[in-house]
Amino acid sequence: MIEAGWGQGRATYGGLVAGLLAARAEQLIDDPARRLRVANITFVGPVEPGDASIDVEVLRSGSSATSVHGRVVQSGDVRTTFTATYGADRATQVSVDGSRATAAPAIARPEAVEAAPFIEGLLPDFLQHVELRFAAGSPPFTGAREAAFGGWMRFREAPARMGDRELLALTDAWPPGVAPLFTGPAPMSSLGWTYEVVGTPPADEPDAPDAHWQYDVRTLVAAHGYGSTTARIWDAAGRLRALSRQTIAYFEPR
Repeated sequence: MIEAGWGQGRATYGGLVAGLLAARAEQLIDDPARRLRVANITFVGPVEPGDASIDVEVLRSGSSATSVHGRVVQSGDVRTTFTATYGADRATQVSVDGSRATAAPAIARPEAVEAAPFIEGLLPDFLQHVELRFAAGSPPFTGAREAAFGGWMRFREAPARMGDRELLALTDAWPPGVAPLFTGPAPMSSLGWTYEVVGTPPADEPDAPDAHWQYDVRTLVAAHGYGSTTARIWDAAGRLRALSRQTIAYFEPR
């Protein structure tokens, strides 16, 4: 069942759909040591509130990694596909300290930035559940010259836990990276999404459910109605935790 109140245009918020698929995958794998490492999500068609089939199967399970494939089906049509790999940590002699290359850009702290308000009927319904604070670059639809921005995000109501699937669901909340270039609202949506987990917190430092997460997105290229964006996500301690790459479809304003 897909809950109402998470709308994004005529579709359900993609982050919620991805999070539901990830939750089903975690239940199927049933091994907390195997963490989400990479997920590829394709938004084939709009997922609507109501009944839906959410199915996940194991493609292969090895000594340390499990690959799964899932999909959401409504009215006999595939609406979303999900292919992911979950893996346990392994002892290794090789490591790369990427702390300098992956350092979070300096932006205003979340407490110094006003949260974007939710305005019913004007903004997507799902934003009643997600708090965004723009702190760098230009907001959407402001006719900016640069297709990049950053800020802070968290759920308005803290979940019971903040794990891999919750961060996956949260990350998709931001507008597409090309949105600041437009001078007014324009139709746009995600076609495909690749999400990579690149860091995990120490076992004795679980992520606080109400903590702010820093987000920074850059548009690599956009032309002929399609764009490619790359975003990075850091935790409250400034550690890079995930990479989010999307292929965007956009249209001229109506």
